[in-house]
Amino acid sequence: MTGTVSIRREAAISVGINGALSLAFFLALFGTQPRLLAWATPDRLALDFVPQSIAVALMSALVPALIARKRVDGALRPILLRAAGFALAGAALGGLLSLVTGGLPPIGWGAALAIKIAYGGALGALVASLALRRMLSSAPII
Repeated sequence: MTGTVSIRREAAISVGINGALSLAFFLALFGTQPRLLAWATPDRLALDFVPQSIAVALMSALVPALIARKRVDGALRPILLRAAGFALAGAALGGLLSLVTGGLPPIGWGAALAIKIAYGGALGALVASLALRRMLSSAPII
């Protein structure tokens, strides 16, 4: 625990939230009927890594830091800039994953769902941890 902010707790919350959001968006985009999904056209499962990575990185950097800001002397501008930086890094990571997976053969619906949930949760935990560590290392505890 760093001051009154538990990085582990915030990372665990991020896993749950981003896993659930990844599930919801997967179901909205790819439906609820199990089938084979193409990484490229027509399903574009690989391309979905880009918006997923941007959204997860942005929200995982922004929300925990804004919540923790109440407990530490954290300025708003660095939090917003850091979140934007994480979103850009998420876009780059999502683009790389899209390129790497775009040529793979179709994958089963259930396996694709598990990958997307695990990826969203893992990325969320990593970004939340990194963003909070950076924030706490530069902000005095009140």
